[in-house]
Amino acid sequence: MPGNVFSLFDNEEAILDRTEVMLTQLAAVADGVKVLAEAYRRGYREQRRLVRLSDRMQADLQKANKRLAEQQRDLQSLNEALSGEIETSARLEAELRRLADTDPLTGALARRRFLEVCARDWPRRPGQRACLLMLDLDRFKLVNDSHGHAAGDAALIAFVTACRSALRSLDTVGRLGGEEFAVLLVETDLEDGAVIAERIRAAVAAHPVATEGGPIGITVSIGLAAATPEESVQATMRRADAALYAAKHGGRNRVERAQTSPAAADAAP
Repeated sequence: MPGNVFSLFDNEEAILDRTEVMLTQLAAVADGVKVLAEAYRRGYREQRRLVRLSDRMQADLQKANKRLAEQQRDLQSLNEALSGEIETSARLEAELRRLADTDPLTGALARRRFLEVCARDWPRRPGQRACLLMLDLDRFKLVNDSHGHAAGDAALIAFVTACRSALRSLDTVGRLGGEEFAVLLVETDLEDGAVIAERIRAAVAAHPVATEGGPIGITVSIGLAAATPEESVQATMRRADAALYAAKHGGRNRVERAQTSPAAADAAP
């Protein structure tokens, strides 16, 4: 057959060859699509797994936040309870301190606390002044025996009230025991101390004690001693106590001055 003659068979053969190439290419594309589809499927499954994991984590986080909020509320309640306990403890401690420092009947300082105040406020330098009073209700046993212990308690309360009415805010009154009391007069010399002591004596005598059996009169004897930096609290208290006994023996209901301390006598010109 001549070369320039159209051959139907050759044309079909070429078409078939191109078709096979195309089918081969389509098969390659199909394989690629399959790979992509599988990759997508795996990515989708992983995405779903991550979404489920994220959902679980969100749920766990919400639960954790809820528990944290509950714990915070519990902690706040505990803090409020603890604050209340601390306040109550502080009040109780203050009350216990007050009870330990104060005579529960009269409100005067207890002996221990009074001596602590004396040690704190005692003159320490030349020129500093203070006076110490020792006071004792006259015939107090007779009041208890004749009118009863309730009347005796009322007499002690009235006595301290009268003392405070005659004292300054900077002065301190303490109950040493029974019907015996002491007063520390700071920034006070002997003459001014005698004036204050007399004011106390007069105030006590002027105010009868109200009892169920009627009013009863009470009086007080007072010993006065001037404190000095050279003398201890105990030594001055002994001199004031000696003056108190002198007031008792001198007729009661009076103020007696103590003898001058040896240190003060030596320092006098």
